[in-house]
Amino acid sequence: MSNLENFISEIRKNDLARSNRFEVEFFSPVSSTTLGQTISVLCEDAAIPGLLVPYSPIKIGNWTEPRVHGVEFFGDNATFTFYCDTKWNVRQYFEDWMFTAADPTSKEVGFYDQYVGSVIVHTLNRQDKIEKSWTLIEAVPRNISLTPVSQGNESIARVSISLAYKLWQPGALGVTNNISSPAISITA
Repeated sequence: MSNLENFISEIRKNDLARSNRFEVEFFSPVSSTTLGQTISVLCEDAAIPGLLVPYSPIKIGNWTEPRVHGVEFFGDNATFTFYCDTKWNVRQYFEDWMFTAADPTSKEVGFYDQYVGSVIVHTLNRQDKIEKSWTLIEAVPRNISLTPVSQGNESIARVSISLAYKLWQPGALGVTNNISSPAISITA
């Protein structure tokens, strides 16, 4: 069989992952039963977390070899972009979550285990079945981007949210501690 025939056979058998087929679930300390499915299609953009194995060059005799010295989860930034509804519910949800981490008036910081949550990114097949998942563990929103509005622009408003997290693991892990059931289930 030729390489092209092998390729076509593999695609027919297993299909290819589609970047527009995903679902994101947020588990946070913010109780948000009012949002529910009303914003289920507002996540425009998400990212599957990355992984880095840092290394140092080590001189061994005449050879220089890379030696691994850990693993990094890119935990300082996971960005999600949402369409904004007229009530700005998504933005309000993340503002409330951030205010559990630090009081906006006194600027006092809350207890760590009371403001961290989890985020699960699922990829879906063409039948909307979950194929693979990644769980961001001990996540907290760290940035709500500026949301520009303009008289000369008739496009839909969008808001980008950046979250920090401790680590990620493959699969949809059970959520523990004070985190409620999914506050938002966002499907694209």
